[in-house]
Amino acid sequence: MDHSNNDKLVLFVDDEEKTRKYFCRLFGDKFNILTAVDGMQALEVFKENVEQIAVVVTDQRMPNMTGSQLLEKVNELKPSCIRILSTAYADIDTAIEAVNKGGLYQYITKPWEVNDLEAAIMRALELYSLQQERDALLRQKLSSVEMLASSDRVLSIATMAVFSHEELSHVGEALRALVELAEIGAKDDVKELGLDPSINWRELYRRHLLFLRSIREGLTSDSLKGNVLDYGQSVSVGDVVTPITEELGCFQWIGEEKSENGWPGSVEAVQSELRPFLKAITDVMRDAGVILISQTQGGIEFTLSSRLLAKNLEPLRTATKEAPSDASIAMCAAFFRMAHSGASFEVVPESNREMVRLRVLFDLTKRVDITESGWDSLVVALTGNDIFWSRYGA
Repeated sequence: MDHSNNDKLVLFVDDEEKTRKYFCRLFGDKFNILTAVDGMQALEVFKENVEQIAVVVTDQRMPNMTGSQLLEKVNELKPSCIRILSTAYADIDTAIEAVNKGGLYQYITKPWEVNDLEAAIMRALELYSLQQERDALLRQKLSSVEMLASSDRVLSIATMAVFSHEELSHVGEALRALVELAEIGAKDDVKELGLDPSINWRELYRRHLLFLRSIREGLTSDSLKGNVLDYGQSVSVGDVVTPITEELGCFQWIGEEKSENGWPGSVEAVQSELRPFLKAITDVMRDAGVILISQTQGGIEFTLSSRLLAKNLEPLRTATKEAPSDASIAMCAAFFRMAHSGASFEVVPESNREMVRLRVLFDLTKRVDITESGWDSLVVALTGNDIFWSRYGA
């Protein structure tokens, strides 16, 4: 057996038992062979071994389903599979038509020339391997392009925020949380590429300009600039949060835990920072209906749909055709503003990754540096952020 093909299977389909035995006797020491008695059984075998089957060779005249009909269904299930039709001379017009339509790799007439059939199968396996290598290279190329586009977007969000409000501090805290929230609900299947293979650099550039225009208009100084909170003063978390959730009307409180640790500043000062944040959460999660919220030690916790978050935040992490929505940009601004005030974020996916818990916490014992330059904060965020570089690094 050719060891270069030992991981690939050839499915041979013929309703005559002696023909199946003859095929296996001829080529059993050269190829890994599966057999089926008709099209129906062939489809079952194919579905059970779809990843390994590289070539299907089938007779044309069979009961219930012709060979060309079978190969059409194989093409639907796995377009990369190489398809060969074995046909009597009387059916050669059907075979030629199938080849001309592009559905078949080749047809072989009966009775077979053994050397010709062996050569045809060998070439089919080689073509399948070449296609796999090409597809792997394409996936790698697109993955690299998507990674570059994604990193440009994340960098642009942070840079544009600091451009708009140079005093902005703790940029990394907001970036980390936004990247995690955008990533958790994204599909993990590596075969699903975020970019269309036909997209060229001109189109990527056009999309990036659209993205930059959107975040420039959305990340304004007014949306980012907040109050300096007084860490020498403490207020109840419930007193701060409850009036705003009642005002917005889409939050449902769960659990009985009350935070023993308060938040810094006066009720009015903290509410002025929290209100845009809760409003942004509401707008991004609008399709979810009720948003679950609870108190936790040091702050509050939201339970959110990770897929809905990923869908709405996708333009922030990959080069989508659409610009980010006003709601998603407002959410970015709210995260930057809360982080600037000293808030920290914890993003905890649930085991099935369908839901994610987002915690917003303040530590009264932490001294918040309000003199830090926004550009210094950005440099620290991009050079010391493990989350960023593990996702977007080389």
